[in-house]
This record gives sequence, C-alpha cells and structure tokens, in this order.
Amino acid sequence: MKMKLTEKQKLMKKGFADFAKSQLEPVAFEDDRNARFPEEVIKSAAEKNYFGLTISKEYGGMDSDFTSVALMAEEFGKYNGSIAASIVAHVVMAEQTILKYGTEDQKKKYLPEMVKGNKLGAYAYVEPGASLGSGENKVVAVKKGNGYELTGKKTFVANGGAAGVYVVIAQDSQTEGKNSYSAFIVDSSDIKSVRNVDKLGLRSFPTAEVEFSNAKAQLLGQEHEGIKIAAEIQSRADIAFAAVGVGIAGAALEKSVDHSKLRVQFGSPIGRLQAVQWMLAEMASELHTLDILTCNAVAEVENGSDYVMDAAYLKMFANKAAFQIGTNAVQIHGGTGYSREAEIERYFRDLRGLFNFDGINNYPEKIIAGNLLK
Repeated sequence: MKMKLTEKQKLMKKGFADFAKSQLEPVAFEDDRNARFPEEVIKSAAEKNYFGLTISKEYGGMDSDFTSVALMAEEFGKYNGSIAASIVAHVVMAEQTILKYGTEDQKKKYLPEMVKGNKLGAYAYVEPGASLGSGENKVVAVKKGNGYELTGKKTFVANGGAAGVYVVIAQDSQTEGKNSYSAFIVDSSDIKSVRNVDKLGLRSFPTAEVEFSNAKAQLLGQEHEGIKIAAEIQSRADIAFAAVGVGIAGAALEKSVDHSKLRVQFGSPIGRLQAVQWMLAEMASELHTLDILTCNAVAEVENGSDYVMDAAYLKMFANKAAFQIGTNAVQIHGGTGYSREAEIERYFRDLRGLFNFDGINNYPEKIIAGNLLK
C-alpha cells in the first residue's frame, strides 16, 4: 500500500512478504481446489507472533498498530487470499474485540491462547434466511445464573468450524428492538453442530453455519451494546479485508501485465492492442483508488477518528473495483484465464468473495445514505 512507513514497518512488511511467499503461496492452489484449511500454516504464522500484532505484551502480543495488520493483510493476500482472510477474521474480528471489550479474566483466559494459535477466533453475526433477529433460527440469549445460554443458528460464520472461540452477536430473550442485542464469547466445545459453507471463492477460508443449543456463553462488553460492537467489528474488518483485496488485485494486475508482454498474437504482444491497454489502465486506476481509500481508512483508525463512514465508502468501492479487476484479469488471459489450471481465475473468485462472503455486502449503501439523509 502507498503509505509512508517507518523503518520498523518496512522490515515487518518484508517479513510478511517473505513468509507469505515461502509458506502461503505453495499451498494456495491445492488448498483452494480441495477447500482445505492448512492448520500447519496457521501454526507457523502464530509462531511468528503474527496473531499478536495488536495484542498487549502482557497477553503475549507485540503491542503493534493497525497499520501492521493492514500490511500483513496485503502481503498475505498477494499469495493466498483465503489464509489472509482467515487471519484477518481471527485478529480483527475476534482478538481485537476481546481485547477491547473483554473483562480482565476473559482477556487472560483467551488472548494468550489465541496469540499462540492454540485457539482460532471466529465471528458470528448473520442468521440464515433473514436479517438479524427476525428469522425462526435467530440466536437468542437467556440469562442463566452468572452467565447466559444461546440457542439458534448463525451462518457465514468467519472461521466457523476451525475456531476454538467464537464472538457472537445475539438477542436478549426478554427484550426487542435495536437495543436488545449483546455480544458474547462461546467456546467451541459448547457448539451443537457445524456445517461448512461451500463457497465460490476463498475456498480454504473456513466459513460455516453454526448451531447453538443452550450453549454456555459469557457476556462480552455491556448488555445491549451488541449492535454498537458489531458495527465496530464490521467497519474495522472491512478496512482489513480491503487491504487483502489490494494484495490480491495487485497480484492479478502484475500477472496481467506480464502476460500482455509475453503473449504474442499475429506477430505482436497483445499488450500493443488498444483494447488490452484500456483494460490494464482500468485495472491500475481501480487498484490505485482502492489503495488510497484503504490507506486513508487505516490512518483514521490509527488517529482514533470515527472510521465508520470511511469503511463504508471503502467497502462500497472495493466491492465494485475488485469485481472489475478480477474480470479484466480473466479477459486479458483469454482461455488461460478461464482455466482452473491457472491461478488467474482464483484471483477473480477470491476478489468476488472477499466483500460478499459474510452475506451483508449491501449495508455500506445504507450507512452512506442514512448519513446523507439524517
């Protein structure tokens, strides 16, 4: 990404790139084809303390910043979009939420294990077949003694099935409306069942439907601030996923430029054709804008500013830009681009899925319009 980096951040960026090329790239093709989640790679990333980037040192982390997470997301995305997405879900959607809203006992119990990679974090928000809290499968929280029990289903759960700890947004059984939701922590041992979702892209990024049946849960944060916590999680994650998108899109553009120089038709490289040049220019322009918007949103997080609107603008643009960049990459590569034997079509599928896998891809428009009309 085109941001001014400190010397330490430059070294971290190089470390992320080296790790991704040596550990993530070799498994990307087969793991995508088989929808396999490479647990050994996750452990290797944890051994580098990549899961502790923004976690306080007292819990085993590095106490770094959000910029380092974005840099990691971009570099990992270049070589393996699925694993980049999984790690973003773990670090941004689960770890950072527990760090900010958890009690001291919760942080001591979960964060050291999550930093070590012994417990992967998951995030559960969307419910099957309906908006949050309106369907027959909605997850309801019932207070039991000093804790809670959750019953219902969540779908498109990021890292679902592979995780050891889940951050869940659920509705209080005694109240209704926007203020009836709270955030909870649930251990995987208390989950009734998991059904993997077979996706078009990001195939080795675990995504699942998860069923809870009187699952023991701990309140995360204060009662009835679940929507606020969910909005914060989603906005922060959208920025990090956009950084993954910068990485994937950058790889797609690089491969397309190389192909345009080397592929010869009728005695000349196809890069001399105006139609190809226009597609490359469009890809570069979309990527450049995506990069700038991502860097700006990262800066807003670092400055402690309200980044909800920046994240909404970013996701709305990223969703369209990613689709166009992926489409052009496939088009430039011709038959090779359409073939499952090459990696270009994986870039297309991963870019398409990156901003759609959670099932709530149209909410940025609602946020932006609501802000304009308030």
